[in-house]
Amino acid sequence: MNIFFGIKSKEFDSYLNIPTFKNDNTKINKDYSLYVLRIINSKWEYEKIKNKEDSNFYFLNSDFSNNQNIFVISSDKEMTNIKNKNEIIDLNNFTNTSPAYRANLKIKIDGGGFSSYQSEYPFHMTTKNGNVLSPLSTLLNIDADKNFLVFKNIYYKAINEKFNIYIINVKSKKILKKYIGICNQTNIFEINKDVIHYENFIFSENFLGIPIYVSIKNNHISMEHTHPPHEYILSKDKFYRVSLLKKKINEIIN
Repeated sequence: MNIFFGIKSKEFDSYLNIPTFKNDNTKINKDYSLYVLRIINSKWEYEKIKNKEDSNFYFLNSDFSNNQNIFVISSDKEMTNIKNKNEIIDLNNFTNTSPAYRANLKIKIDGGGFSSYQSEYPFHMTTKNGNVLSPLSTLLNIDADKNFLVFKNIYYKAINEKFNIYIINVKSKKILKKYIGICNQTNIFEINKDVIHYENFIFSENFLGIPIYVSIKNNHISMEHTHPPHEYILSKDKFYRVSLLKKKINEIIN
């Protein structure tokens, strides 16, 4: 199961388009719809979204696809299970496709450019705690007018716990910046140019998430995400190498 999310920022507008069909042209089961999930008073609450505009897509703007709401394709019966357990559970396999089922998250500057990114958060990530390690200089633009780190966390429990996100220089072993993230939110942080360097990485403490990088220059905008660090390593012991690096960073922050 995939979970979908949006971004709400004063710097740009965002739009989320979720298809009602699989990539083999299979349509959503008549019992399935798009639902929004949000935390209210430490409880997962849900609401069905009516598809008024197009039978092939759900169109959501940043007023609805904000930094707290998340979205799933499901049935009312399945959503009741989430409410009863007060936990996100693996509801169905509708979005488990090959090639991957894709939704589109577009960000746009008023009177300027736009950029798009896939908006899927895999269910298996929601049940795990851990660390995200990601380079800063790969996708941020040191010559841009503004750079942002967007860190999306979705956790299966109905909590909004705070956690730390660090910028760390792996060579000097120094913490350059610490941000406070909130789980089950889309967290947005402006990144100063002086930390955009190949030696600097972001590192999340205790919670996983998807790091997305946004750069704005001359009213143009770009948005992209990095892959886990083991995907950049070709050796057979790549997971071991990444675990050693994360261990060293844990020693720095502790």
